[in-house]
Amino acid sequence: MTLTASPDSGTPAADERRAFRVVLVDGHCIFRQALRILLAADKDFAVVGEAGRAGEALELIGSLQADLVLTDLQLPDGSGVQFIEQVRTRFPKVAILVLTALRARGAAAAARKAGALGYVLKDQGRAELSSALREVAAGRWYCCDVPAASPCARVGEGSSSTQATYLTERQRQVLRSVALGHSTREIAGMLGVSIKAVHKQRERLRIALQLNSTAALTRFAVREGLVQESPASG
Repeated sequence: MTLTASPDSGTPAADERRAFRVVLVDGHCIFRQALRILLAADKDFAVVGEAGRAGEALELIGSLQADLVLTDLQLPDGSGVQFIEQVRTRFPKVAILVLTALRARGAAAAARKAGALGYVLKDQGRAELSSALREVAAGRWYCCDVPAASPCARVGEGSSSTQATYLTERQRQVLRSVALGHSTREIAGMLGVSIKAVHKQRERLRIALQLNSTAALTRFAVREGLVQESPASG
C-alpha cells in the first residue's frame, strides 16, 4: 500500500481546476510504478495512492478521497468484478476504469454491469489510456477497440484462446481436476488445501475465463490439453 501527498496543494491552478485523485489497484508493483510515471505527465490526474490487493484499496479509496480508481480485473485476493461492486456500493461517486490483460468476450460487459465506466487492455498505448481516463472522469462509458482476430472470442465455444497463459499453476491443477470429474472435496484432499480454498480458485477461474459451468470448464481444459496430465497430488 502506498500513500502520496496531493501534488496540487499550494498552487494557484489548484483553486481553478483540481486534478482528479487516482488510486491504482494492480497485483504487480512494477506495473503500478510504471503507471505512476505515465500519469505524472498529465496534470489532470494525480495518483494519490496504490494497492496490490482489493482489501487495501478499499481502505485507501475512502481515506484519500479518491475520484477515480484504475484497477485490474485479476487481483491476488479475489475477483476484480467483486471489487468493483464493493467500490460502487461504498463509494458510489468514485469512477472506475478497468485496465487489464483479460480479453475474454463478456469481461467488459461484466465489469460494466458491476459498476465500471471503462475497459482498456494493457497492450494499448498512452493515448488510449488518456482518452479512457478523461471519458470515465466525465462519467461516460469507454471501451477500447479489440481487433476481431484477437483472442477475444468467448472461450469454451470452440474458438482458440490464450487465457490459459494467465492461469497460475494452482488454478491449472484445480481446472484439470474439475475436468477429470473430481468433486470439490476430492480436489481439496489431493491438493492438500481446504474446501474453501478450492471454491475460491474455482471462482477465480470462472471470472478469468468467463466460464460459468463445469461443462464449459471441462471443454476448455480438454481444448488446452490440460487433462492429458494427471492431477497433482500435493
